[in-house]
Amino acid sequence: MNKKGWGLRAELGFLLLFLICILVATIGLQKMGILGSGDSDLYSSSSNKKYDYNALENKVVEAAQKYYSNTYPNGAYDTVIVSVDTLKNNGYLTPLYDYLGRECRGYAKILKNKTCVSYIRCGFYKTTGYSEDYE
Repeated sequence: MNKKGWGLRAELGFLLLFLICILVATIGLQKMGILGSGDSDLYSSSSNKKYDYNALENKVVEAAQKYYSNTYPNGAYDTVIVSVDTLKNNGYLTPLYDYLGRECRGYAKILKNKTCVSYIRCGFYKTTGYSEDYE
């Protein structure tokens, strides 16, 4: 018998090692949220409807308007930027979570005319115009 080539045990061993590496990589990518079931980033885990990030943005707007009216009863002379952390720490907002249970970050801009716009970042979702400088 010629022992210069691979035997059946060596081939099966390498094949098993390769399959274990693929399994570990797949599990790791799923935990990171990179690999999922197709459109999973668009859907809530509790229903088959498209996940509503606008509802989270509206919660930030409502909390920021209450914060603004209590902090600046006579109004402000310039644009006011309030982070989600400030709203949470002062009791105006509960933590915001996306459909995977990851906490969202963000802020709200209150303009001179008391118009409020919110910006949030949740996992892969980010409001258009979001800037990390204001977190």
